[in-house]
Amino acid sequence: MKIKFLAVYILAGVAFAGVSLWVFLSKGRSAKAVAAKYKLGGIMLTALSFLSAASCGNTPTVTCYEPATPPEVMCYDVAVQTDVPSIIVKGSQYMNVKAGEVLTITIASPTFEEYKCCINAAEGDNPALIQTKTFKSDEQLQKPEAVFELVLEPDGYSGEAAVTVYGIRSDAGGNPVETLLGADLPTITILG
Repeated sequence: MKIKFLAVYILAGVAFAGVSLWVFLSKGRSAKAVAAKYKLGGIMLTALSFLSAASCGNTPTVTCYEPATPPEVMCYDVAVQTDVPSIIVKGSQYMNVKAGEVLTITIASPTFEEYKCCINAAEGDNPALIQTKTFKSDEQLQKPEAVFELVLEPDGYSGEAAVTVYGIRSDAGGNPVETLLGADLPTITILG
């Protein structure tokens, strides 16, 4: 098969050279010579492509190109978020709470030994502190999340309230240092 295509390519090449000489001697004025040159050039290109295809081998997918290298896999370690707080009102799907009801505070991936939850009135420039409670999490550090419950004490306030959660750690001098966690916690509504 290769020999046939090679013979056609060689014969077309010789004929192409002869027609090219004819075009050269006629200084490109002979339309028949130029047309013959184009036809023989097409025959040569076709024969060359068949010769290339025949020389690739007998694999089911014929390709004469080098396969592309597989893309390099890039893996990056994503930083795991720690101490992510969330709050819900126990037994309710809404954020409305009355005195005596329970707020459940969940800390995902806890790393602090102690947490503090503060409930402040959401109104005014200097919001009043409604309630605060500190939770120890010694036994919860090995768990994927720490869960604490805060019973809302009656104090006469009703309206919107902001819940903030702090992680508490001791510094080198043994003094407690508070770190604000999750500044985007939802507000609760305290019902009177």
